[in-house]
Amino acid sequence: MYSIVVCAHGDLAESLKRSVEMIFGEANNFYPIRFVPGENLEDIKKKLTETVDANHLKDVLIFTDIFCGSPYNAAAAYAMTHNNVELISGVSLPLCLEAVSNQSIKSLEEIVEWLKQVVPDTFKVLKDVLKEQEEEDF
Repeated sequence: MYSIVVCAHGDLAESLKRSVEMIFGEANNFYPIRFVPGENLEDIKKKLTETVDANHLKDVLIFTDIFCGSPYNAAAAYAMTHNNVELISGVSLPLCLEAVSNQSIKSLEEIVEWLKQVVPDTFKVLKDVLKEQEEEDF
């Protein structure tokens, strides 16, 4: 089983965990890390290290909010020096739900491949949906 760490600006990581738990109930092995004003990359790397070490995490899926933002850059530096860590930017509630619901059945490598496949289904543009429905009706 892999663990999930969400590292994001402000309260986003904690909010995502609360939202996942609202839908699925308690989310074990889900660790939010917040990045707040006044912190830097070293602060985030320290939080990541403390989270992983304190919880004895082995296989770790790290989600961040913005590609090349401070949480991502810190997590990338961390991931490049640790085995069994995968990093994905662009975290969203649908991605968190997919990751949590597959924790007991997919490996770390499998969940990354799965998430790459389902990403296009995690957002919809209303006009496109309506157009598809219209085309199906003909």
